[in-house]
Amino acid sequence: ARVEIWVRPGGHTLPRTGSESGRESEQDSELGALSTSDLNKRFILSFLHAHGKLFTKVGMETFPEVAARVLQEFHALLQHSPSPLGSTRMLQITTINMFAVYNAHSRDPGSETRSVLQEQTTALGLAMFALLVQRCTELLKETPRAPPGADESDGGEEEGVVKVSSFLLDLRELLPCVKVWSDWMLGQPEQWNPAPPSLPLPIGCAPDVWQCLAELCNVLALVSQAEVPLYKDPDEELSLLVLEEDRLLSGFIPLLGAPQEPCYVDSDCDKAIAADCKRVTVLKYFLEALCGQEEPLLAFKGGKYVSMAAVPHTMGKETGSHEGKQADNQDDDVLIEALDEFSEPEGSGSEDDIRELRARRQALSLKLAQEQRRRDQIQAVLQTCRQLEIEVSPVFLVPDTNGFIDHLDSLKCLLGCGLFILVVPLIVITELDGLARGQDSERRSGSHARQVQERARAAVAFLERGFEAREPGLRALTSRGNELESIAFRSEDTSGQQGNNDDLILSCCLHYCKDKAKDFMPTQRDDPVRLRREVVLLTDDRNLRVKALTRNVPVRDIPAFLKWAKVG
Repeated sequence: ARVEIWVRPGGHTLPRTGSESGRESEQDSELGALSTSDLNKRFILSFLHAHGKLFTKVGMETFPEVAARVLQEFHALLQHSPSPLGSTRMLQITTINMFAVYNAHSRDPGSETRSVLQEQTTALGLAMFALLVQRCTELLKETPRAPPGADESDGGEEEGVVKVSSFLLDLRELLPCVKVWSDWMLGQPEQWNPAPPSLPLPIGCAPDVWQCLAELCNVLALVSQAEVPLYKDPDEELSLLVLEEDRLLSGFIPLLGAPQEPCYVDSDCDKAIAADCKRVTVLKYFLEALCGQEEPLLAFKGGKYVSMAAVPHTMGKETGSHEGKQADNQDDDVLIEALDEFSEPEGSGSEDDIRELRARRQALSLKLAQEQRRRDQIQAVLQTCRQLEIEVSPVFLVPDTNGFIDHLDSLKCLLGCGLFILVVPLIVITELDGLARGQDSERRSGSHARQVQERARAAVAFLERGFEAREPGLRALTSRGNELESIAFRSEDTSGQQGNNDDLILSCCLHYCKDKAKDFMPTQRDDPVRLRREVVLLTDDRNLRVKALTRNVPVRDIPAFLKWAKVG
């Protein structure tokens, strides 16, 4: 495990856990304090960010963090009344989740097992569905019940039923998207059954979808949809009932497999109440289908519905986890059973058959021994791994070339605040000189090349002015760690050095990382390894970020660092 403790210049410490330190995880304020409009905007951006990762498969190492943010903001939005999203927007969100699963499946159509991308998309969709179901259950519990015996369909029971006409407005807004996702689950069972591994999310971020469905089942049992009779067969006095969500999503490929039966109602009935009765009927059928699976996901026990689904393991667990051991034990059982099958027969078969069986038995014994050695090695590694703590007190900031091209104003703010020293690798200045002269214009379109050239010239001019004025917070550094007071002569011979320009930038960062074993190695066996860093690499480049993390160099992109440092 890796823990970073970031110390702001004012002395405030902020722990950060995880192996990826390039994204700002700190929330500016509690979601509950945001206005409905701001919360809605933040959720939409986070939602699109998550699906952008799923569609492009770029930056998937941070997908769990983005998904957690989506679910937290979605949960906060659902608590607002009236709903800021509305029925149509909720349907759009639901269909985007469906399309993401369909798109992930279409990329690997011949595989018999689900890919990691498919499991991630399905897990996100199910987690959001769980939040919707949870909110619907809460609203149903708040819906007033009819007095006992007020409805003939109630049969005179002591406990009153919930009439569809009594549904709260917020519940009416949510029912269409819950019904649509239920249709998808009925039509595409192979996409979610067995349930995908859950995302590694913070505790309480997303409830268990099967437990939420069990609670919804218990509440729906008190809802009477007999307020408006629904008929399967047409008649002259009946009219066809078409739900708005079914009309909007007609022909949507992920829903083509969903069961769609025509439904007719009296021509003079209230169509809005009839539509909600239809949705309740579909939901009850869906929940009954979950109870009727070959391996039931829900069951009626002790007077109520409960979840029977096995708790899925979390994506990304190490091999030494309980689930990993369970899988290894299953492999052992398979191998041992195979060994038993190939026991020597008692006086039957030819000598060739016996020799073949002995050879196969020996091969299986060898494989079993190899598996045991592999597990022993993994356990040995896990037992020797220590937690790594890195205390980051930023003093030296090392931006890459793109930082000057895309965020020059932000770098000026960091330099002007007087809290940090901006260290510019000489190779970065050389690259900026080349861009300013238009050396890279052949690979770029005309307008973009001119824009990059202008920004590079502005960056070079900014650096030249700073070094001429002997700016105390500005330094130039060669790849060998030599500081320069002037950049008037800034060519560097890098022919004898290994690696590309990214490696040269990283070597400048490592100049400020002087680790000595006696300083950071713990005296006690179980104590973590503690490192201290005063340098931060500022880059958006994914490959450079990965290289920096492997060398224990803290990384941020410039906007995230500005937000953390509260500068600008």
